[in-house]
Amino acid sequence: MRRILICLVSPPVTVSTPSRVAGAILQALLRCPRPARLKDIEIATGIPSAKIHRYLVSMIRCGLVRRHGSSGRYDFGLLAHQVGQVVSRDNDVVAQIEARLAEFSQQVGEVVGVAQWVGNGVAFVNWFESSPEFSIRLKPGMQLGVTTSATAKLLAAYLAREVTEPLVRSELAERHMETAEQTELVYREYAEIRARGIANSLGARRSGLNALSVPVFDHDGRVVVAVTALGMAPRFDADMAGMLASQMLALSDELSAQMGCARSDEIADRAAAVRKK
Repeated sequence: MRRILICLVSPPVTVSTPSRVAGAILQALLRCPRPARLKDIEIATGIPSAKIHRYLVSMIRCGLVRRHGSSGRYDFGLLAHQVGQVVSRDNDVVAQIEARLAEFSQQVGEVVGVAQWVGNGVAFVNWFESSPEFSIRLKPGMQLGVTTSATAKLLAAYLAREVTEPLVRSELAERHMETAEQTELVYREYAEIRARGIANSLGARRSGLNALSVPVFDHDGRVVVAVTALGMAPRFDADMAGMLASQMLALSDELSAQMGCARSDEIADRAAAVRKK
């Protein structure tokens, strides 16, 4: 059987100069002995100290950086530490479920990925490949559409509308579909995803490449990751009332219970109701 290599890639994203400078400063703080002198950051980044200082003032105000008294040295601020704690916690979640995801991939014979919402989009953390049909290769800067991708729709469905609506409108505008009616259709689909606990996509990234995605909830009922199965039509069953969907809903229930989700009974009841449809 011929093996297909699936490369998931999107057009390169142009990063604004302010973002590049702020990112370079944070990377310098990672590499330099901390607290770092302004001169240390200048040497590490190659950016003039006067420009770095202007950015540091703004980064201190938002909590990304803090200044050590009158010493003129800089370190990570409270916001940066809070971000680090969230990332560490989420990575712990992924580590706890990876073995089960690898087992599930073998069980269903499909490629399975685990993804998180990071910033304004989705980032896949890992892939588990057992399908003889194809192999997944991720490209840097890959972006998944919140109106087209099963994974992105699933995660977006559980976020506040004020977070997702700018992304939804932008995607619809790119397809010349930005109307109030189309926007509401997207949010009606999000409501259905929450009700069913599963999302699907048909050929969103490549013709014939279908996907199913389910959430994993933590003890607070917060979605921490999405688990996505990918496969090629017609063999891959992307029907949300099909057998694979039933298996993925059961997996969502199992992993959510493992994370201490108090809603696990509700999730199981919903999965059973979907299987009966």
